[in-house]
Amino acid sequence: MKHITIILAFLMTLANPGTAIEQRFSDEDCRGVYAGIVSLLGEANKNWEDREQNPIASPDYVKHTNIIKWTVDVAANYTTIYEAFCAKVE
Repeated sequence: MKHITIILAFLMTLANPGTAIEQRFSDEDCRGVYAGIVSLLGEANKNWEDREQNPIASPDYVKHTNIIKWTVDVAANYTTIYEAFCAKVE
């Protein structure tokens, strides 16, 4: 039981945000991530416009819908990364 208590105490110190090492991306990397997000959202917008030119449930409509979903999902993931490693903490 004594060993479990020591291990738990050790693990709790690892999870403490005060002891965490803060890591940030370089400004150049952050600009690249931001540019990627903007590019992905631009691609989603282009596919949205192309999708509107096709009847619902047509193969092209479905294709553009899948592309929109993929690009927006990836942009959301990159946004999470940007917020975690690039956003300035005030």
